[in-house]
Amino acid sequence: MKLYASLHGVCGLAEGYSDTTVQFFKTLEQAKEHKARLLALLMKEEHEEIITHTDGTQDIIVMNDLESEHEILKIIEVEPLWDTEPKSRHTREYLMWNQIDCEAMYDGDYLPTDMGCIKEATDAMHGTVSSIPMDDWADFVGDMYYRGEAMLDADDVCIHFFRIPKSDTL
Repeated sequence: MKLYASLHGVCGLAEGYSDTTVQFFKTLEQAKEHKARLLALLMKEEHEEIITHTDGTQDIIVMNDLESEHEILKIIEVEPLWDTEPKSRHTREYLMWNQIDCEAMYDGDYLPTDMGCIKEATDAMHGTVSSIPMDDWADFVGDMYYRGEAMLDADDVCIHFFRIPKSDTL
């Protein structure tokens, strides 16, 4: 069953980049309504312009172009593989958001499980990060398993991992 992720965050590594959030919805209409409510709230703040996709799935709000203050509202369609069978109730899948490039990794088509996320995190750091403190790595892994979302933030790598809820819990 398809789900729709409504993402709100800043573009790139601007102030507040760690506050990126996602809410999941069963229908595209529900996700668009959520995005519209967020957009209405952001429009109350001073801004320079809005860049909107014609299909209504993405808005970039330019707060201050000189300071590179941009916020993004984006809807990402996901289709979890482990959502329909009762025996897969405990298999969790994740949406990965590349904070630096402001895009869903693999266009949201690949939704890794817990251990897949660990592999993706180590692959992303390979060649770009010489080391990461063990406390930071332990926090990342703990957040994955216990909070349901985590952020890998190391040198030139910044990826958010958001656990996708089972459709019957939405």
